[in-house]
Amino acid sequence: MGTEPTGTTNSSAGSGGSGSRTARKRDSWHTTSPPPSAGGANGTSGGDAGHDEPPDGREPATNGNSSGVDGGGGKKQPLSASTTATTETMAQVLPSGKERSMVVALTGERRRETWSQKAEFLLAVIGFAVDLGNVWRFPYICYQNGGGAFLIPYCIMLLFGGLPLFYMELALGQFHRCGCLSIWKRICPALKGVGYAICLIDIYMGMYYNTIIGWAVYYLFASFSSELPWTKCGNPWNTDACSPVTGRLNTTLTSTTTAATTLLSTNAASSATGATALVASVLGNSTLATPFASTAHQLHYHHEHNLLTSTLPTMLSNFSSSTVAAVVSEVVGVVTEGPVLSSPAREFFERQVLEQYKSDGLDFMGPVKPSLALCVFGVFVLVYFSLWKGVRSAGKVVWVTALAPYVVLLILLARGVTLPGAAEGIRYYLTPQWNKLNNSRVWIDAASQIFFSLGPGFGTLLALSSYNKFNNNCYRDALLTSSINCLTSFLAGFVIFSVLGYMAQVQNKSIEEVGLEGPGLVFIVYPEAIAMMKGSVFWSIIFFLMLITLGLDSTFGGLEAMITALCDEYPRTIGRRRELFVLILLGLIYICALPTMTYGGVYLVNFLNVYGPGLAILFVVFVEAAGVFWFYGVDKFSADIEQMLGKKPSLFWRICWKYISPTFLFCILIFSLLGYEDMLGEEYKYPEWSVAAGWTLTLSSVLCIPTYAIFKFLKGSGNCRERLRRIFNPEPLIPTAIPGQLYTGTSV
Repeated sequence: MGTEPTGTTNSSAGSGGSGSRTARKRDSWHTTSPPPSAGGANGTSGGDAGHDEPPDGREPATNGNSSGVDGGGGKKQPLSASTTATTETMAQVLPSGKERSMVVALTGERRRETWSQKAEFLLAVIGFAVDLGNVWRFPYICYQNGGGAFLIPYCIMLLFGGLPLFYMELALGQFHRCGCLSIWKRICPALKGVGYAICLIDIYMGMYYNTIIGWAVYYLFASFSSELPWTKCGNPWNTDACSPVTGRLNTTLTSTTTAATTLLSTNAASSATGATALVASVLGNSTLATPFASTAHQLHYHHEHNLLTSTLPTMLSNFSSSTVAAVVSEVVGVVTEGPVLSSPAREFFERQVLEQYKSDGLDFMGPVKPSLALCVFGVFVLVYFSLWKGVRSAGKVVWVTALAPYVVLLILLARGVTLPGAAEGIRYYLTPQWNKLNNSRVWIDAASQIFFSLGPGFGTLLALSSYNKFNNNCYRDALLTSSINCLTSFLAGFVIFSVLGYMAQVQNKSIEEVGLEGPGLVFIVYPEAIAMMKGSVFWSIIFFLMLITLGLDSTFGGLEAMITALCDEYPRTIGRRRELFVLILLGLIYICALPTMTYGGVYLVNFLNVYGPGLAILFVVFVEAAGVFWFYGVDKFSADIEQMLGKKPSLFWRICWKYISPTFLFCILIFSLLGYEDMLGEEYKYPEWSVAAGWTLTLSSVLCIPTYAIFKFLKGSGNCRERLRRIFNPEPLIPTAIPGQLYTGTSV
């Protein structure tokens, strides 16, 4: 990436007049020329003039137009419909003394596409920010870190950390009107590696995130049946340990009373006055007493309840205290040492959808599962036809993918609050635990949640806002969309915890024992609850449709960030062939994602989530913020915003940008590096070689930043001081007829 080249030609008034005119070059160059005219007025006079590029290989276009002519016939490329054809014949004196004439455009501009409606941009940003994490992570993080009290650090981190970064990216994209690669020419050329790192991270996300959406597609098709396949056991994929959640209590009580009766019949001894009290005490402190806390379950299991609370203590009153203690110990052992039971929903997910029992983890993941690969392929097809035309196609799709989740969330909320036990679940969700605010981990979790929820640094906000009009109020957009995102997370908590409260009551468990974080929540616990509702097929269909639309919006955004960046950076090679490029790109990502569709693919999905974007993006965004706020400068950035909005950002924003937001990112980065093992989970022990491979994956994107800076330094001319000054200062750019749209491309 060099400075903007300019070419000087002599104006030809006949056989080589005097005068000069500068032909300005643009990133939006594509081969065009004026219509042919009789007599060769705008034609050629030399056999060596018919090249798309001048001899030095630099980009020859100006303001979106160039003229190409062939060697002898004067044949020209067709004029683009999006440009004007005001041209002038120019002459250039070659070293040999000969003169050749050229046709250069003096006016005309290929205008950048813009959203057809403001609402499309807002929906696209909301759709990107509101993703699966709002449903499966925020509710868990909230109740784990103090319930309602967690909202205090969450809102503080939003105000001082997440929102300033969110606002920054929207403003940058709108002012410079380009993606995450070309924009660094205008800010700090040495940090262009940030853009390449973001592109790699977006590829890693596409490799596993679309697979998760594919799981939801699998569930959606499985829901079209008279009875949901995870409602009961007895299916080919179920094991002997499978037990419906509604039948476990009866089984436990029956086995308990049978064991107790057997032991009592073989352990006759003298009575003791404290026998009954001992039984009551032991049973009251054990899990066996839990079922009798609910009147509903006393009615369901009246016989067993009477046996354990009346008959059994009466029988035990004839035995000694030591005998009673031994009996109770044996009875509890029967319950706790029995086989680990598994729900039909869990076995459907693990043994039918994933079939992970056929693999040995990352050491042997097995072959690709065809049905799952087909579901993920369908996701990629949807993504392609949403992105192939740019904002023209994506702007139409977001009306469905961004609004549908809210309709479904409200429907599920209306159903959830009517379930028995829902009030207890919501109370558990909101009850503040103020003592937890003294724990630093709560504040770190709040910072991490708000960062990954809003999604700055993935290049998506830059790309989406680059299609805005120059004077659009991006400040108001930032406040509106970030607020909607956070409120959606809060709303999803009510939807999830109303159902968790219902599940806890049905299973006679605490909510901590029922709830799961991550995919387990939406692919095991919630489907399990749906299966026990009336009209379960309908609820299952709309729930998984919601998950699909939530995921599609986010994957649109991530891939659009990379596509926009590359199309802006290489307008001639890629920009003019966007449809073909998107097809090839998605095809390659799908091929790379095939290992996530194997029997052990679930382990790879979690692996990519942690080592792909999970750690690298934090460092990348920190460098991005440093480049904008420290190298480019908050004052320059504020002046850019003032040029767009007519008003300079307040002192609060300038302080956040210069001091608070970088500190916010640095703290998240450090704590994430220290606790990366927790991010991997405890259900599967990743082999040592995979940890080394994971750090290699993380470094593959992170090292783009220093590698490009070194390359830029070595490529420059002059002494060290001059080179450093040149690569850390914005390059001089050429203004255009469109406010804010400047040269941002590169010669290719």
